[in-house]
Amino acid sequence: MEHAKEKMKDGASAAKAKASITQAKVAEKAEAATARSHDERELAHERGAAKVAAAEAQLHQDKAAHREDAMSHHIHKHGGHKHGHSH
Repeated sequence: MEHAKEKMKDGASAAKAKASITQAKVAEKAEAATARSHDERELAHERGAAKVAAAEAQLHQDKAAHREDAMSHHIHKHGGHKHGHSH
C-alpha cells in the first residue's frame, strides 16, 4: 500500500516538474524571440537552462522526501524489521 502511495506521489511530482520544465522552455523561447542581440539570446537560453535544472532538482528532492516518508512509515509500523527475513 505504501509503495502505491509513493508511486502516486512520484507521478504527481513528475507531472509538476514536467509542467515547470515546459513553462521554462516556453518562457525561454519567448525571451529569445524578443532579444535584440546574440548576447540577449544566449542570456535567455542560460536562464531557461537554469529554470529547467531547478525543476529537475526539485523533482529529485520530492522523490527523496517520498522515499523518506515511506521508510519512516515502515519503521514505525513494523519496528524496522521486514517480515520473512531473518538477519
